[in-house]
Amino acid sequence: MWREMPDETIVTDTLIKPLSDVLVQVGKAIAETQKTLDRNSADTQIFIENDEILSQYDLRATWYHMPEVDLELKMSLSMHEEKKLDTGVTTPKILCAPINASYVRNFDYDIAGSSQIKAKIVPIPPPSLLETE
Repeated sequence: MWREMPDETIVTDTLIKPLSDVLVQVGKAIAETQKTLDRNSADTQIFIENDEILSQYDLRATWYHMPEVDLELKMSLSMHEEKKLDTGVTTPKILCAPINASYVRNFDYDIAGSSQIKAKIVPIPPPSLLETE
C-alpha cells in the first residue's frame, strides 16, 4: 500500500523488514528529533540576541532533550537464512513485521502470538580520545 504525501513524496507501507533495520530506523528517528529540538533552541537564542528589545533582558532560549526513550514494540518475528550465491555462506536473519490492523487482517494473525521488544535508549558522554604513545 502506498499513499502520496503533500510534498509529493510517496510513502510505502513495508510489512516485513529485518529487525536490525527497524531498530536502526527508530534510533535515527530519535536522533533526528533531538537534532531538531537543538536547532530550534539555537535559532531561538540567535533570534533573541539579534532582537533589539529582547537582547536587553538577558533572556536565554529553553533547551529540551530526551533524557531517555523507552520503546515497546509488538512484532511478529521470524528466523530466516540468507545464502550468498557467490560464497555459499549462509547467515541467519531475524525478520519482523509490525502488529497492526493491516498485518492481522492480511495474514489472519493471532495477536496473542506476537513478540514484544523492549528497548531503552539513553544518552551517554562521547568516548574519550585514546592517547598514543
